[in-house]
Amino acid sequence: MISRRSLMCILTTGTIAFGAAALAADPPKSITGLKPVSPQPAADKVEAGLAVVYYHNYFKKLDEITKLGKGKPGKPIAVLDHKTQDGNVLTDNLSMGVGAKITGLIKFDKPGKYGLQMLSNDGARVTIGGQKILEDDGIHGDEMSDPAEIVIDQPGWCEITVDYFQRKGTSALQLFWTPPGGSQGIVPASQFAHMKQ
Repeated sequence: MISRRSLMCILTTGTIAFGAAALAADPPKSITGLKPVSPQPAADKVEAGLAVVYYHNYFKKLDEITKLGKGKPGKPIAVLDHKTQDGNVLTDNLSMGVGAKITGLIKFDKPGKYGLQMLSNDGARVTIGGQKILEDDGIHGDEMSDPAEIVIDQPGWCEITVDYFQRKGTSALQLFWTPPGGSQGIVPASQFAHMKQ
């Protein structure tokens, strides 16, 4: 029989070992090769915010969204900073059972390494320049994704796609970045645009 003191020693040692392992975890691998769109769009060819198409169903996985076929275009999304207890999902008129394909451009003002992370509820995926950067699929509450680091060699507008769904209850979709020499915060609205139709 293990004594209480021995048990506490085992638990404490295990906690220290777990903490040390967590601290020793490798930083996110840098994602390279992201190219800005070419040619870069003229200012009079873009509009503020990201375009969005909505799909209505009680999704369980991101890949189910576009299987519904043609969705319904919605009001552009100014910034990816959505979090609500019981309100509508993003710019849609429903509060549950919503899928979204969000497309447009994200602007990186200078070269260097950018940290990216998202908070979502439920599933979400971020693709930039054709490369998957962040993903947290499935049904879950408010949850931060694993962080990612991207290397921007050429500043400018890059294509961005965000796939997202909210099944029931609360909803959230927030995109954070840490620009070179800066601190983490929501990607500002000034960094998003989409092509005029």
